[in-house]
Amino acid sequence: MTISGPWVLRFSWGCTDDYGRVTFGFNPDGTFSGGGFSGSWRQHDGTLLLRFSDGPAQYGGTITGSAGVGAMTSFDGSPGGCWYLVRPGSPGGPEAADSSTGQPADVAGRRLDSAGPAPGALDAAGNRI
Repeated sequence: MTISGPWVLRFSWGCTDDYGRVTFGFNPDGTFSGGGFSGSWRQHDGTLLLRFSDGPAQYGGTITGSAGVGAMTSFDGSPGGCWYLVRPGSPGGPEAADSSTGQPADVAGRRLDSAGPAPGALDAAGNRI
């Protein structure tokens, strides 16, 4: 099964009970876009990897049927997170609008406030890059 087509990604930096939401279109050429974000995807034997062009976040997980689940990181020492993915129209109630409300960073790992550097904005020693 391929992930091509529309999907709804719910994400939570820090794996809290509060999830942001973005709708993506996954293209057969290995790219995805939606909600003002874009990137590339790879799928092999049910394992899915996402890499954003717009920020440092990288997602990895497993896809089965019309759902997927996994973890994400920006590889800079800031807290990673959890995500799940469903095809639009899957059970779970009405679809909410795309939003990063309640999250410290957007889906691509860029911080939404000025409380500190964006995930991926520091090198391994903590220096701003």
